[in-house]
Amino acid sequence: MALLAFVALGGLGANPAGAAPLQTLPVGNPLEAELRVLDLYPSAALAGRLRLPHLQTLPLQLAEIEGAGVPAAETGPVVAMARARLERVLGRDPAEGFAPDPAYPATPRLLQHLEPEGGRLELSAGLEGRGEADEHASRLVSGSGLQLRAALGLDRWLVFSHVVVGRIDSARTFADPIVQGEDVIAHTEDTYLSYTGAGERWGARFGRTRWHWGPGEEGSLLLSKTAPAMTGLALRGRLAGLRLDAVALSATLDAATGEQLAAHRLEWQPLDGLRLGITETARYRATGWQPLYLAGVIPYFMVQRLETQDDPDSATSLRNNIMVGFDAGWRIAPGTRVYGEIAVDDLHARTSENPDKLAWQVGWEGAGTVGGSRVTWGGEYTRVWRFVYTSYFGRAYELQGRPLGFPTGPDARRLRLRGTWDPAVDWQLFGAVARTDRGENTLDQPFVPGSPKVEASTFQGVVERTREFDAGVRWWPAGGVDLALSAGYRWVDDAAHVPGARDRSARAAFEVRLTR
Repeated sequence: MALLAFVALGGLGANPAGAAPLQTLPVGNPLEAELRVLDLYPSAALAGRLRLPHLQTLPLQLAEIEGAGVPAAETGPVVAMARARLERVLGRDPAEGFAPDPAYPATPRLLQHLEPEGGRLELSAGLEGRGEADEHASRLVSGSGLQLRAALGLDRWLVFSHVVVGRIDSARTFADPIVQGEDVIAHTEDTYLSYTGAGERWGARFGRTRWHWGPGEEGSLLLSKTAPAMTGLALRGRLAGLRLDAVALSATLDAATGEQLAAHRLEWQPLDGLRLGITETARYRATGWQPLYLAGVIPYFMVQRLETQDDPDSATSLRNNIMVGFDAGWRIAPGTRVYGEIAVDDLHARTSENPDKLAWQVGWEGAGTVGGSRVTWGGEYTRVWRFVYTSYFGRAYELQGRPLGFPTGPDARRLRLRGTWDPAVDWQLFGAVARTDRGENTLDQPFVPGSPKVEASTFQGVVERTREFDAGVRWWPAGGVDLALSAGYRWVDDAAHVPGARDRSARAAFEVRLTR
């Protein structure tokens, strides 16, 4: 309540702002790929038209992307295509000073009502989803179906909800289905109440959503877009002159057992082409968010010490599981960027008998032109050692059985190469190849002190080896129309960790994003 009172006082006297630009770009949105392309070139190429703050700390507000500059006349096809695709979406949610470009008209909303004093009500509907089929089965990916979005803005307050009426994985285990015998329900993974200060310099957000902290394109090591949505409160701030962003997140992973997550992060851009980040996370158990974790001001290892000092008899119940991560992204030349991240799990190991628990990732991406068309490419290598994300005292980094970090979980190695060719703004050909090696260690198999010493950098048991490739075509003629078809093949050796077991399968997929 004190936080809400403070935020409300902050709104007194604030300049009215529409709700739409204060919405966030959902984590995993296809436009993130276009932002990554723009970050491959000096910001001067954007002429202040588009801004790229904290690209390694997502989500982003639309108003943070929109600048007041005039589009540059000559930028080349790489930047021009990325800007065109962004303009077609941002144009219907313009922030103050951002004039929509008539060359790239936006898809109108189903309903948009503007109040003279700055209030705003918006409704949007669409059909979105992905279908997959191989030689064994076919399925709709979770989240596919009818999409309903509503936004209500009052001054700098925003209430937003994205409701899916469609297929949700395992829906019948927690809800009554709309269609008997099918996992079809009404569900939301992106609903929140937020307040944004003037100039988007600070804000608070309470609700359910996804997060992605780190430079990884496919996934990150501590908080990844591949993890389930979580319910929490986030506080953020930005010192624009230093290009320094800070965010603190408190989330509940299991309300029944009091499993909590605290995470805070700094992202600094000391140079136009250099981004540095540091993240610390803590898993702890409590009936609610604890004040020192919620504030996010001091390191979490100090929080445990202070709480234990106040109540020495509760040291066991107050114990947390901390992870820290460091990441960097560097544009080594226009059109070329390298990045990396390292994560260290559990800072409380006091003996060499306990194995080190590390994860790391390196990547490279670039863009260029071929005969007036655009090409992009990238490669990403990720290694997660055994026992990462696990905890023998019940503080694992998992939600709904999935890791909060990289989607393979522990005891895995993955290499992925990708590329696209864009002959025009509306068309794209894409392809990717990947290899994944997975040992037998899982999220529910922690190392227990006193067990025989093991080398966590080696795989456990029989290693399942998967090779796969996919290629496809995408048609994206407007901000509200995005269609794709792809096909591929998958080879699995020692499948399910059974020596000699093999699986070979052709596959195909389609994606639809129709939004009004």
